[in-house]
Amino acid sequence: MTTITKLESKVKELSKLLEALKELNAAIDLQDIFQGILDQMVMIAEAKEATLWVLEKEKNQIVAKASSGTSTESLPTSTLSIGEGIVGKVVKTGEAELITDTENVINSSVAYLSPRSTSILTVPLLAKGQIIGAIQLNDKKDGGHFDTRDRELAVILAEQSALSLHNSQMYDELYKMFVSMIRMLAEALDARDPLTKGHSERVARYAWLIGKRMKLDAQDCFELYQAAILHDIGKIGIEDRILRKTTGLTESEYELMKTHTEIGARILSAIQPNRFFQKSIDTAMLHHERMDGSGYPKQLKGEEIPLFARIVGVADAFDAMTTVRTYSEGMSVREAAAELIRCKGSLFDADIVDIFIEILENCSYDLQSFPKTDAV
Repeated sequence: MTTITKLESKVKELSKLLEALKELNAAIDLQDIFQGILDQMVMIAEAKEATLWVLEKEKNQIVAKASSGTSTESLPTSTLSIGEGIVGKVVKTGEAELITDTENVINSSVAYLSPRSTSILTVPLLAKGQIIGAIQLNDKKDGGHFDTRDRELAVILAEQSALSLHNSQMYDELYKMFVSMIRMLAEALDARDPLTKGHSERVARYAWLIGKRMKLDAQDCFELYQAAILHDIGKIGIEDRILRKTTGLTESEYELMKTHTEIGARILSAIQPNRFFQKSIDTAMLHHERMDGSGYPKQLKGEEIPLFARIVGVADAFDAMTTVRTYSEGMSVREAAAELIRCKGSLFDADIVDIFIEILENCSYDLQSFPKTDAV
């Protein structure tokens, strides 16, 4: 199987994943789901305090993920074994537990959010016949006890909430798989030339740091990271004899090398629905454009160049300058920074260069001390 064929296979896999993400309403944050479910339950049951617990099957434990009326840090424990305490029992049996005589419940059950609890209602979170967690309610706001009607309402709401939570967890897993596949594509590309190993990941990290400093929101920072990881994906269509050439490229070879921008955009455009990749498509196509119009392939100028392409253009140039290549020994970090400053406004966006220089200054021009990305 050729490299291009393998890439096409990966593109199809990504397409299926992205369709699944669309179905699962991918924009919702998992922690927001936890808190939203709990807040609804507290309102319906008129509870003073509550905690949502999620079953982590791979670790065989139940973990407190959200709370209302108290913090998860104030719990006797935020982690339980299956079968441990009232929450553990509910997760194990799948049956709701209503306790109105807390004095007869042993303290080791670590069931309550408060040692003064007089009434506890714990309901399972069941989705498609599978236990995924539990919600524990602690005391009625009016000082009374939970009753069978509260239990019935809580069980119904928990069933509906569990499906939403189940879908969100599936999205979270797909999201991680998706990011992993993006990295695999970048690593496969970089592996074609040992001298550029890690290039895409470094460019993505630099771009992400710039985005964070520009106060882009979390979604934009992730999309920027994704676009940067894939910016050179078109080089998959460039012959090895050109990619690995140890001397300077001829004019005709350079023209062929430049086509990697258009090839990359075509590859990413094949992913459906491509709205998930539009900024990556633009970045692959336009990251070699320059502010004065001297770049390629469209000779765009200034803000005609999309923001992500301008950011990745700076990050890409910096990594190219500081990396040993067959045709270059590579500059020091300070030398590359000076070159960016020299070219800001003409080749590179001046504001983006200034932001990147601030980042370099903050780590004393030591790339080893660069902040780690939390984009993935």
